[in-house]
This record gives sequence, C-alpha cells and structure tokens, in this order.
Amino acid sequence: YELWINNLIIDNNELYNQIVKVLRSKVGDEFLFFDWNEYFDYKYKIIQIEKRHLILNFIEKIEKIKENIFLTLYQAIPNKIDKIEDIIEKWTQIWYSKFVFFNSRRSQDLFLSENKIQRFKNIIKESTELSQRNKNPEIIFEKKLDLKNISWENYYFHTENQESNYLKNIDFSKTNYNLFVWPEWWFDDIEVKEFDINN
Repeated sequence: YELWINNLIIDNNELYNQIVKVLRSKVGDEFLFFDWNEYFDYKYKIIQIEKRHLILNFIEKIEKIKENIFLTLYQAIPNKIDKIEDIIEKWTQIWYSKFVFFNSRRSQDLFLSENKIQRFKNIIKESTELSQRNKNPEIIFEKKLDLKNISWENYYFHTENQESNYLKNIDFSKTNYNLFVWPEWWFDDIEVKEFDINN
C-alpha cells in the first residue's frame, strides 16, 4: 500500500483480494490499520474501488490502550497439533504476551516442522488483528522447562501443595505474570518436586 496525502492507496494483490473479494467491501466501508510498532489505529474509508487498487480516505488517528501487563503462558505440549492452534488462537485474544511450549515428562512427542511453526505464527497474527492489538505474542518451543531461569512471581496450580498460588490470590498491582498449564495427564511427581524446589 502507499500513503498519499490523506489517502491510502492499496495495490497489494493479497490485501486487495482480501478486502474486495473475501470481505466483499463496498465504497463507504471503514477499516482500521496499524503498523505493529505504535499504539495507534488509523481509520480509513473506501472512496474508490478500481480493478487493481483501492483508494481510502483518512478519517482519524486513534490511540490504543497500551499493554501494561506482561503475561507469559508456559504450556506443556498437548497431545495434538490442533490443540496448540486452539490455545494460541484463543489466548492471543485474551491478551497473552508470550507463549512458551515445553515438553513435560508426560507430553506427547509431536514433530513440529518449520512449516507448522510458521502456521502457528500466522494464527497468532490473525488473532492479534481480530482482537485489535498492536503486538504479536512471541512463541517459543523448549525441549525442557528451565524453572531456575524464569523471572517474576510465578502462578501455577497443583493441589498437593498448600504453598501454591491460585488466580484468586494474584496481586494485580504487579505487571508481570507467568501461568503454567500442565499436560493432559498432569505433571508427574518429579516435575511437581521441581516446582516446589523453585518456589
């Protein structure tokens, strides 16, 4: 796309097709655009539809709410690829800032190719756009969770230890949180002991 005075000219084939053929947009429809860097939305209205490009007129610049809470999800790798897709799609919309998927002792042994990881990133991007956020959550895959190098006060759920923290106990005056989610068959005894050792 190209910005020209107060007009936005879109001649990118993929974006043009999405707006005109997929969304079936018409003259007068409004869109929000953002650049992934600033906490602003830019509202434009379609004023002309040509065969290979669109012309939109600038309406206003809107300041977005800044993300002042950093949420990291530490998720044991589930037993199916589509569960990973569901997790990142829904939790991106909830406002999570980072995903760390790790192999727990009871995780399934899934093969994650570069193509699959790229698909996960595309899902995150689409969910970010749908929820009108400005920043894509980071996604990381770890072979093993290193509890010693995790910073901030950590929240997790295991009912065997009365020292565990629960959502109802979270102090929202802080700004950084970690949430740990176990695999389908729960953390095993060795992993629970590792949580205890690392407080």
